[in-house]
Amino acid sequence: MKVLIVLVATFSFPSILFGLVDFNGNGVSDIWELQYGATVAEDFDSDNDGISNQAEGIAGTDPHDPTSLLALEHPDLDEAEVRFSWSAEAGKSYRIERWDPTVSGWSEAALILPLSAAAVQSVTLDRLDGGVFRLVSSDIDMDGDGLSAWEEVLMGTSDESAAGVDGSGEGDFVNALRALESEGGVILSNGTQLDRRLPSKEEAARFLLRASFGPTDESIEEVMSMGLSGWIDNQETIPTTRLQTSIARNALPINSSRGRDGWWRSANIAPDQLRQRVAYALSQILVVNFQGGSVIGDNYLIQARYYDIFTTEAFGSYRNVLEKVTYSPAMGFYLSHLNNRKSDDPVNPTRFPDENFAREIMQLFTIGLWELNLDGSRKLDQEGKFIPTYDNQLITEMAKVFTGMSHSTTNNGRAATSFHDVARGNDYLYNMKVWDEEHEPGPKSIINGVELDGNQTGEEEVQAALDALVAHPSVPPFLSRLLIQRFTSSNPSAAYLARVSRVWVDDSTGESADLGEVIKAILLDPEVLNGGDRDQFHGKVREPIIRYASLARAFNLVSESGKYSTNQPLLNDDFGQFPMLAPSVFNFYLPDFAPEGEFREAGMVSP
Repeated sequence: MKVLIVLVATFSFPSILFGLVDFNGNGVSDIWELQYGATVAEDFDSDNDGISNQAEGIAGTDPHDPTSLLALEHPDLDEAEVRFSWSAEAGKSYRIERWDPTVSGWSEAALILPLSAAAVQSVTLDRLDGGVFRLVSSDIDMDGDGLSAWEEVLMGTSDESAAGVDGSGEGDFVNALRALESEGGVILSNGTQLDRRLPSKEEAARFLLRASFGPTDESIEEVMSMGLSGWIDNQETIPTTRLQTSIARNALPINSSRGRDGWWRSANIAPDQLRQRVAYALSQILVVNFQGGSVIGDNYLIQARYYDIFTTEAFGSYRNVLEKVTYSPAMGFYLSHLNNRKSDDPVNPTRFPDENFAREIMQLFTIGLWELNLDGSRKLDQEGKFIPTYDNQLITEMAKVFTGMSHSTTNNGRAATSFHDVARGNDYLYNMKVWDEEHEPGPKSIINGVELDGNQTGEEEVQAALDALVAHPSVPPFLSRLLIQRFTSSNPSAAYLARVSRVWVDDSTGESADLGEVIKAILLDPEVLNGGDRDQFHGKVREPIIRYASLARAFNLVSESGKYSTNQPLLNDDFGQFPMLAPSVFNFYLPDFAPEGEFREAGMVSP
């Protein structure tokens, strides 16, 4: 006769990392803590039911009610089967596990996915030769948005979709954070009123290390009173501090380094700190070097005009950023598509369009070298090989598109009448123009499978190429990773990168990505905000110039004269970097740079 031995004790374990709101890192949802006002400490049991508050927090039960606990009811037995029942919480995942003496461990006997409402749950198993069973409760995040199914039930959202229900473009996690930080708190779907949850001083300071050029007493107080999401919203409304404005307010004697002095002023005291950080991050992706000794390096107004593309578009469309950079004479000078001429002979040419910008706008500014999935992993072809995003033939075709681009003004501001008109210093302040007289004629096969029939103007072809580039599916993961590396993490997880990429793709405007939403997703991701133990590769090393600015802001090094300048050559030598002085179009460091030793051996990077 078969004998069934059943152990009806229960067991709970912490949820999968980043699958819940857990800013204090104690393994229990902050929403549960706010709901019950319970202390989460080892072996602390408020209702003396034998289940610790920690375990009740994981199970989603009431720590003040001894009848609210995770427990198996007496099993129903027959000759062939055993039926287990228990009171299930909405949104929680459960497993029945059987003790396996052959491996001295537990094995899964049944997996039960979450219910949409609390109810008595049951499962029937083959009786076999009996055994010892236990019930395990855990959280699950089926849509990968960082909010557990249990939390989504309480917040009134769905664990089947990471997108927010309000059409704002924000994901469920950010929407939940916004609700928790809102004035008056939030009412859960079960009718419970939660008090407003605002960041602690430590949380605010940590956040500002990423979102600004460093926390100050004033900015910490702002975050603590507004909340993380509220502070970002407020930052987006602050008038833009242009580099050109900071240069003028410095009122320093004119020379080629005034642009970098203006940058130092903005980093120190500009009120729109998040905008300034985003602008600096973009300047490290769409790189132009303004070292003295050239027409752009010796003119601080040209430098400011280029950099202010990023200050003005920091929260706008990346498509706009890319267009303004493409037409900028500073970029045209640096990557040589300024005065880029068509082939001299359609049959036997001896002069060919310059390919420099055509290559870098793909490799560095939009799609990278390999086709990517949303989580940053490389796509594979049918033979299991990586798929390149472009080849030499595509570079040649794209280079034809960017021919005919030259100055729109001549003699310091007069309207140009020809591609060949001579430009002077201040003509580099005005956007380039596409002159059809030097634009490569004929059909072109360009990026993303787009075919140009040759009947369009040069201007129309450039616009079509930019549209095709930003529509490429590799753009969201490629650029999201670069931006994440500038703000929060050198080695973002695939889940983190996928969440940010989805925001890029799901932007509510239906156009190219709203950088404001992308940056918000980067800064407010659960992988960044949740506390608890981290592995040694979590986060990033702050680059020298940001650490330097952070020290200046922390100690309130305000210039009494109102003039901000710094020894740029010395800092550039000591730090190996200063804004707008990257040694090449690849910036100060490559995104995949891995220092020798432990980082490289672990397959990690540290740009």
